[in-house]
Formats: sequence, C-alpha cells, structure tokens
Amino acid sequence: MSAASIPAMSIHEHVESRVYLYPGGLWAEAAPGVITTVLGSCVSVCLWDPHAALGGINHFILPHGGSARSPRYGNHSLVMLLERVLSLGAHREQLLAAVFGGASVLALESADLPRLGGRNVAEALEFLQRAGIPIVRQDVGGRTGRKLTFRSADGTTLVRKL
Repeated sequence: MSAASIPAMSIHEHVESRVYLYPGGLWAEAAPGVITTVLGSCVSVCLWDPHAALGGINHFILPHGGSARSPRYGNHSLVMLLERVLSLGAHREQLLAAVFGGASVLALESADLPRLGGRNVAEALEFLQRAGIPIVRQDVGGRTGRKLTFRSADGTTLVRKL
C-alpha cells in the first residue's frame, strides 16, 4: 500500500482527553473528553447535545452559594455549565441531561434536617426543569458514593457504586 492511499489524519483526531474532575469543578470543551469524578453528597450534571456531539459536566458541593460566582455551588455551577456548552456550539433545544450523586454519606446528618445530598439533587432537578432540559438518566440518593465517567463525544455515562 502506498503512502498516498492512506487517508490523512491529524494526530489530534479521535483523541479524547482524559480528565479527573475535582469537587467544585466544571468541564466543557469542544474537543472530546472522558471525564471521571467521584461523588458522595455532591452532584454532577452532564449536559449533552447529540447533534453537536458535545457536552459538559459539573461537580458541585453545596446547593447554594453567596454572591461569588463559583462552580462549588449548584446555583452558580448549573448556570455556568449551561452557558459553557452553549458557547461551544450546543443548541439549547437539543440538550439532554443526566444527574448523579446526592447520597447521604455523612454520619452527622440528622433525620430531622434535610440532607445535603437531597438538597443538592433538588437544586439540579429544579434548575433542569426551569431550563426545559429533559433528564434522560439519573442515579441519585442512597447511602453510598459513586464513581462517574462521562464521554462528551457520545453522551454515555458509566456509574459504579462505591
């Protein structure tokens, strides 16, 4: 086979970056990625546009934060994630969501108080409902953590209970 018959391919084509997303982080890039994170009471929302073949993920710690805009807080992180995927070329009407985490893993949580994980999940679900983004998968609540892997190119998710 001659070199001329081999299709030209950039070294960057079909290469997915592998990223570990720390608590309080947010990831959304035009290039495909495989993003892994570990969740306890924290929540991750994956947004994906199947037509643009791109998406993003967050990992927020608390449902609400103060005036400082930070992805550590759900009320900021969810808006920031949506803005980021739209700026990369996703179309709002095509977006699909998946929600993970929100376990009750803290021994100090009282049955009398709303659990942190549940409040985080509620923040995510209410935001997605207000934004009109359908949730196609969710694995939330419970008493154990989760390891989540999200592929932004095709929107697939893999969850393993810890």
